[in-house]
Amino acid sequence: MNDGTLRLGISRDFLAQDGSSTMDPQAMAALQAIEGLVIETLEQPAQAPVTRADLCRYDALMIKRNPVDAALFDPQAGGTLRLRLLARNGVGFDHIAVDACTRAGVMVYTTPDAVARPVASSIMAMMLAFSHRLLPRDRATRDGRWSQRWNEVGRGLTGRTLGVVGLGNIGLELLRLVQPWEMRHLGTTPRVNPSRYTGLNVEPVALERLLAESDFVALCCPLNDATRGLIDARALARMQPHAVLINTARGEVVDEAALVDALRGGRIGGAGIDVFAQEPPERDNPLFALDNVILGSHNLAYTDELNSKANRSCAAAVGLLAAGRRPALLVNAAVLAHPRLAGLAA
Repeated sequence: MNDGTLRLGISRDFLAQDGSSTMDPQAMAALQAIEGLVIETLEQPAQAPVTRADLCRYDALMIKRNPVDAALFDPQAGGTLRLRLLARNGVGFDHIAVDACTRAGVMVYTTPDAVARPVASSIMAMMLAFSHRLLPRDRATRDGRWSQRWNEVGRGLTGRTLGVVGLGNIGLELLRLVQPWEMRHLGTTPRVNPSRYTGLNVEPVALERLLAESDFVALCCPLNDATRGLIDARALARMQPHAVLINTARGEVVDEAALVDALRGGRIGGAGIDVFAQEPPERDNPLFALDNVILGSHNLAYTDELNSKANRSCAAAVGLLAAGRRPALLVNAAVLAHPRLAGLAA
């Protein structure tokens, strides 16, 4: 280390609006127990990019939303690169230049095990809300339309078809949670791995078939070049008129304008949206005016369970670096061949 210490920079995402810490106490205690660790809070706001100065000051960073751009790793950017671990509290990493990190010898760590159950639970909550017509019944009761209470007929889940786009940790966890409802399961993924699907009764199919046959379509895929705009007007046209699209992945996976048109025209039955193409969305976003939409704010999965597990996972990764070891299950496992990491034990 440059000054004989291990320096950790923590994003302001781990602070509440009043400046108090939202870090899980056990995770913070684990960090504070690391001998020689210096913990500092990054100066920039939670959504502001990581800077070159951060890369040169810290051995490890714990972030959530801060973008990490490839240009930061340009040797001509100035300063001596110190960073070796980028611990992302969460699972998505589309805002991180992973390839540039790999070339520079920076490990990228995420917390999929902490995120899978809470995100899958939020999708399940959306499905149940649509199935039982929760929001229309809530509005009718508040409006005093008691005599109309039998006008809303729910749509039971048993025997219906759930289509899961992306059979990774979150998609598979959703299939585990939905087992008691005895639904039919379809899934689409670029890399079929039957050994992971044991007991989940999922049939891997092409996206076109999944859209055409599903009553609920859950987007559980990462954002990348292949999935950006994946659910466009053509894809939405394949869905059934009563089908519900649920997106807890990334807003850019869906063509938002095409989705609004499909919802307005009754070409699909509804949408559960926790993520938007622009965040925060504009106040006049047309999705806000639609009664057949349930909206979140990219935080439906944010529970004490997710927070504690993800915080502790990141803290454990920092602890391994301090002990001269490398964390397992890195996003960029190829980075371990970099000379800057040669001294880390498995």
